Amino acid sequence: MLVHWQRGFSLAEMAIVLVIVGVLMASGLGALSSQMSNQRLKETKQMLERANEALIGFALANNRLPCPADSAGLEARHSSGANMNRCVSAYGDLPWQSLGLPELDSWGRRLKYQVTAYPVVSGVKDDLAGIDLTSTPNCGLAAVKPCFGLEDAGNISVFSASSRDGNPVTARKLVSDAAAVIFSEGPNGAGTSEDELENRGLTAKEFVQDTPDSNFDDILVWLPTTQLMYRLATAERLP
Repeated sequence: MLVHWQRGFSLAEMAIVLVIVGVLMASGLGALSSQMSNQRLKETKQMLERANEALIGFALANNRLPCPADSAGLEARHSSGANMNRCVSAYGDLPWQSLGLPELDSWGRRLKYQVTAYPVVSGVKDDLAGIDLTSTPNCGLAAVKPCFGLEDAGNISVFSASSRDGNPVTARKLVSDAAAVIFSEGPNGAGTSEDELENRGLTAKEFVQDTPDSNFDDILVWLPTTQLMYRLATAERLP
């Protein structure tokens, strides 16, 4: 009787196959990871643009910009005392509930927000989030006029980055009178470079926006004062 031997794979051949499969899986996972990262970046940029439009919508409905959020996502204002109705702070989380927006960006973090507001200064002139119930007539409420006028301006500056991949460069001022800024803390969320720390209060009312690099991945948009005033004026909220 003839016996037919069936040759199997040797250990060396199996090892080669496993190496090839591993390389293919690694390249596939790398491409998938890159695709997911790009999708998160795209979604967050779209979210920031919607948030900027929501600020204008809020201003048209309420004759003011919102304050930064309390823990529930509503704008946080003093409810009593000398600073009653003023923003508790000019910087904090975007008030997502007041604006009707999602709470978190694509990396699971709240958007940050700075508005031209004066939490502890007397009077409401130049306060783009101001409410005044002591003046005649009242201002900063839905049924009355804004507390600011066309001559008023935002007080927020935005610069380009002061370094690129760790190498110092000259920062350029992109805008000096923004009404508000909104930003995502990006994939790392940490705020470790000087430019990222600038967006987290290192210098009051100064922010940084630039293309991402190894030391900077914040994503920021700003609301120009001129755009806010134009939209309010065309809606006949300002003279």
